[in-house]
Amino acid sequence: MLEQYAAWAPDVAFYAPIAQAAYRRSPVMPTLPNTQFIRVTDLPVSGGVPGTTTTYVLGTDDVAHRHYIGIEGTQDFRQLLTDADAVPREDNTLTIRVHPGFAAVARAVDEDLKTKRLLKAGYTVGLTGHSLGGAAALLLAMRLEKAGGTVERLVTFGQPRVTDTAGVSAFNRLMQKTTRVAGCDDVVPFVPSSGYTHGGNVLLLLDSPYFEAAREDLSRRPFAVALLELMNVRDGDAFRGHQMATYIARLAQPRTKPWTYTAVNPIVCSGR
Repeated sequence: MLEQYAAWAPDVAFYAPIAQAAYRRSPVMPTLPNTQFIRVTDLPVSGGVPGTTTTYVLGTDDVAHRHYIGIEGTQDFRQLLTDADAVPREDNTLTIRVHPGFAAVARAVDEDLKTKRLLKAGYTVGLTGHSLGGAAALLLAMRLEKAGGTVERLVTFGQPRVTDTAGVSAFNRLMQKTTRVAGCDDVVPFVPSSGYTHGGNVLLLLDSPYFEAAREDLSRRPFAVALLELMNVRDGDAFRGHQMATYIARLAQPRTKPWTYTAVNPIVCSGR
């Protein structure tokens, strides 16, 4: 697991500020060499809840011929869990079953990028997002690959599930370039439940210095029950575990000890 963490950690640290900057109220933009960022705010989202808008940031590196996209998530913990109950539906573009609300956000960003011709031919793309933004980033990555684009990397934080097993299999190559970061006291990565599954690599942040790194859906492990039980803590604590600011703070903590769940090993997750 240490080798996996060492391989994933640089990209996780790189994309976290981009995911944070995607929030429309974020006071700063990422600072990367040779890269200019813009923020597109209040983009209408059709097909979802009436009046819904989203925000995204786009970075362009004309030296490396690379774009970076970060999509705004939601900090509304209860609303996200409510939205997660949606039944997956067939997506005409991706030809797989996906979460309709998350797909609507991805489609809005995709159409805006195309209408404004913001993506340059031949440039690779790295994507990120937190919460709903991570789900939309994954679906946007699928749309870009379906259209013949090259997705170089996808890193998400506190991302809910977006598709089913068939959808994960259809985009297996993309999943190999995906790292999902999940906090041990964040229940959002474990929803929606029925009809959905995760793909890609996952980094689970436990109490420092512990972590789990796996190439599978952690919800299939026994400690998933313990994670869901954390919903019984005070509302403010549960909310804090899902915030992007909490992810940023925990990524700054040392991660030197891999942790493997066994029947005799306790969960190393206090929510601190």
